[in-house]
Amino acid sequence: MKLPLVKGTKVSNIAEWRDFLPLNMVGFSQSIGDWTGFLRTSDGLVSYTTGTGIDRGAIWSDRFKTHVRLSGQTFIEVDQFGGVVSLSGTSVPGSDQAQFANSFNSIAFVADGDYWRWDTSTLTNVTKPVGAGDFIDMVWIDGYYIFTDGENLWNTTLADEAVFNANERAGSDFAPDEILGVGRTTDNKLLAFNRYTIDPFYNNDGALFPFARIPNASIPIGIVGTNAKANIGDGRWVVFGGGKEYSPTFFMLTNSYSKISTKEIDSIIDTYSDYELVNISIEYRDTRDQGLVICHLPRHTLVYDVRLSGTLGEPIWYEWNSGLNPWRARNGIYDPRNINNTTSGWIYGDSIDSTIGKLDQTVSAQYGEIVEFECNTPIVRAGGTVDNCEIVSAPGHSSVTDDVVFLSTTKDGALFGPEVMVPRGNSGDYQHRMIKRRLGDYPRWFGMKIRGKSAGVFSVAGVEINEF
Repeated sequence: MKLPLVKGTKVSNIAEWRDFLPLNMVGFSQSIGDWTGFLRTSDGLVSYTTGTGIDRGAIWSDRFKTHVRLSGQTFIEVDQFGGVVSLSGTSVPGSDQAQFANSFNSIAFVADGDYWRWDTSTLTNVTKPVGAGDFIDMVWIDGYYIFTDGENLWNTTLADEAVFNANERAGSDFAPDEILGVGRTTDNKLLAFNRYTIDPFYNNDGALFPFARIPNASIPIGIVGTNAKANIGDGRWVVFGGGKEYSPTFFMLTNSYSKISTKEIDSIIDTYSDYELVNISIEYRDTRDQGLVICHLPRHTLVYDVRLSGTLGEPIWYEWNSGLNPWRARNGIYDPRNINNTTSGWIYGDSIDSTIGKLDQTVSAQYGEIVEFECNTPIVRAGGTVDNCEIVSAPGHSSVTDDVVFLSTTKDGALFGPEVMVPRGNSGDYQHRMIKRRLGDYPRWFGMKIRGKSAGVFSVAGVEINEF
C-alpha cells in the first residue's frame, strides 16, 4: 500500500479528524514512478550581511536597480556582495512594518504614520495634507502615490510626488468600514482593502480624486490588518479577513473570492483573538517551480502552496518554524543580480535580530541552527499485521554523516508508539533503502510519522507498507 505524505491525518483531543501539516517542509509536483510528487525539507537560511536592527520592510527597484530596506530606524541599501550603506543621516522613527512603493522618479515608503520619499540622493519626510491622519499604506499607480490613513484615500499630484492638493481625497463608501490597505491590479485598477469589503477604482481624472469607484464591483470580503494581503500575480490576491457574518480566514481573490483555508488552518486561527490577528503579515515567494504564500502570525508561520494546491485540486498548507519561534525570516525580495558573483536569489530580513540572510537550497539549517522537520501519512485501514515499510526517498545527498530519521506509528491517530531510528544513507550512497521490518499488529488503523533534525536536505515521496 502506498501512502503519501503531503497531507497527513491525526485525531484531536475533541475527537475530530484533522490534517497534519508538514513541518519545515515543502511539496513538489513531480512524477516519480507511481508517485505524483514529493516533500523536501524547506530551504535553509545563510547569513548574507548585517543590518542595523529588526527588519521593517524592503523593495527591489528595477527602475534604479537597487535593493533597499528599512532596517531598524535606518534606511539602507544592500549591494550584491552584501555591502550595507545608510542612505540617509535621518532616523526613521517607530518599529512598525513599513509599506514600500516606487515610481519612475523615486522609492517611497510609509512608516510610523509618515510618508518618506527617496529621490536617489535625499530621503525626505514629506509633509502630509491638512486633515490627514497617520498613513498606514501606500501604492503607486498611473503617476500617483496613493495613501490611506484608515478613513480616506489621498493622492500626490502628477506634477510633483511631494505635493498634495488641498481637499483631494476620497472615501471607500460601499460600506461604513475602515480602509486598512491599498493595492493595484494587473490592469491598473486601484483597490481599497476595507475591513469587510474590497472596492476597485478606475482612473477617471476626477477633480477631487483621480479615481472613482467601479459600480457593482465590490467584493464582500475584507482584511483584518494592513499586511493581511499579498499579490500573487495573474490578478490574484491572498487575503486574511472576511465579512461581518463570520470569523476571519484565508481567501483567494480574483473577480470573486474562494476560501483556501482548511479545518486545520481554521483550528490554528481559533487559538488567537481577533485583536492578535490584526498583526498578521502575508508575503509571497514566486520561484520557477513554487508559489508560496507565507503567513506570519504571532505564534505560527503558515504557508499556502499555490502551485501544488492547483495541481492537486485541494488546499495544501505547511507550517514552518525556527525552533520554538515562528519562522524568523521576513520581507523577502528577489534580487536579480549575481549575488556574491553567483546566481540571483531571495534575500530576507529578520524578526529576531539585525541579520540579513539568503535563502539556500543546499541546507535546511537556519544560520547554522538545526531545525526539526516532520510529516505524517494519512491514517488508513489496515486490519492485520504490517510486515515492513519502506520510506521512498532520494538518499545519498545529505552532507551529514550517519544521518537518520525517526519513525513512529499509530493504531488510532491519537497516540504514537516509540520512535525507531532509520539510517538515511551517507553522501554518495544513492542505492540506500530506508526499510523498517516487523512493525506489528494494526487491527484497525495504521499511520506513520517521520521526523528528523539535521542540517542535510531530505526528500521523501511517500511510504510503502506490506501486510501479511
